[in-house]
Amino acid sequence: MNARISTLRIERMTGAMGARVYGVDLRQPLDEQQREAILRAFDEHLLLTFHEQEALSPEEHMAFSENFGPHQDLPHIPLVDGYPKLQKVFAAASHVKGQVAGQNWHSDSSFLPAPPMAVAMRAVELPEFGGDTAFVNMQLVYESLSPALQQMLDGMKAVHSATRLFGAASKERAVQVNMREKIEEGVGDREQLHPVVRTHPRTGRKGLFVNRVYTQRFEGWTAEESAPLLAYLYSLFDKPEFGLRAQWHTNMMLMWDNRFTQHRAIFDYSGQRRLLVRTTIQGEVPA
Repeated sequence: MNARISTLRIERMTGAMGARVYGVDLRQPLDEQQREAILRAFDEHLLLTFHEQEALSPEEHMAFSENFGPHQDLPHIPLVDGYPKLQKVFAAASHVKGQVAGQNWHSDSSFLPAPPMAVAMRAVELPEFGGDTAFVNMQLVYESLSPALQQMLDGMKAVHSATRLFGAASKERAVQVNMREKIEEGVGDREQLHPVVRTHPRTGRKGLFVNRVYTQRFEGWTAEESAPLLAYLYSLFDKPEFGLRAQWHTNMMLMWDNRFTQHRAIFDYSGQRRLLVRTTIQGEVPA
């Protein structure tokens, strides 16, 4: 057995999702056996945390994420100066709740034709307390539905757009929440159809693919008709048996599957700074 594989240890975090990975130094290139072992764990657990890490350089961070796919730019997330492939998630001590993005359940950028496959995020500066991120396993949410509801949703599509976040309807807001200063004109108002239920390309498991931030309505339904069913589906996201709350540690790397999980930021650290840096990994067209 490869010596580097023999030191790799994966410990499940909860019954719903997530695993901790030990015995790998992310400053060093992964060999093919390590990469495959991590990818298999990622397919199974949908979220991995890498502990016992030293501070990574931007180049090392980017090299790690490129083991799993090419970089994907997102039109609204700020960039780290000098690194167009490295994004930052920042809250200043002066920020208040309405100025911190990501506090509703969402899958990143589902308004794009091919939303991200995954995100690899590292903690750089953390508050003394708080600042966790909550995640929910959308495969478990789907599997909890009755067979009749599953069958109905399997044949449906939903309309996604970023209108609520940075479309024309939101331009009059006094505060722009942690977004790039210049966003491509019209990108927020474009609509994209995606299946309500998507299938994992490697495992074949199905997961629900609608979210509070970007899903507008079901295809062929009005927003008013869609609202009750969407509200019921969204209500399931808060069930603790479907998810976990990830606590950040300095230099910890966390990688999550953006296709089959959703996440939300927990802003409970007012008056303190929080800085995370991330790379986004290119996804496929949902199917």
